[in-house]
Amino acid sequence: MICKKCGNEVDKKAVVCTSCGCKIKKPIYKKWWFWGVIVVIAIAIGASSGGNETTVSNNDNAQNQVEEITYEVVDLQTMFDELDSNAMKAEANYQKKNVEFECKIKSFDSDGSYISVEPVGASEWNFVSAMCYIKNDTQKEFLIQKNVGDIITIKGQVKSIGEVVGYSIDIKEVQ
Repeated sequence: MICKKCGNEVDKKAVVCTSCGCKIKKPIYKKWWFWGVIVVIAIAIGASSGGNETTVSNNDNAQNQVEEITYEVVDLQTMFDELDSNAMKAEANYQKKNVEFECKIKSFDSDGSYISVEPVGASEWNFVSAMCYIKNDTQKEFLIQKNVGDIITIKGQVKSIGEVVGYSIDIKEVQ
């Protein structure tokens, strides 16, 4: 062991330093009561984690229950008109909102990550579109049967809104 006061090497069993006479203290982990405290803490953690397993299981059951989502039926053209007139207001009205709307497919992402859609009745030269992100294989299988120009209904959650990129929507259901 090393004396903390003078730095000289001292025998492990020494009570005082032979050089300076300073009292040598055992490290805390070598004291009997330290290990008693560790055992008590370990038992307490073990007992409390046993109770948490039941709680986690109950939370899992609650999460496994299907949460019913209500969608606000909106007109996609109206959403774009609001975005054009006041992007801040459009964000306040639609951000994180669950919406349902009818639309026309404008394009498909080749990787199957998203489709872009436009309002039904939009002109051929329309530059406005919403990016709708495909979230599962069921949606992908449905959309792979469709073509540009087909009319579909999307239920989803608006994720982001911007005056340049328009609306980004996570698809929950597509018909």
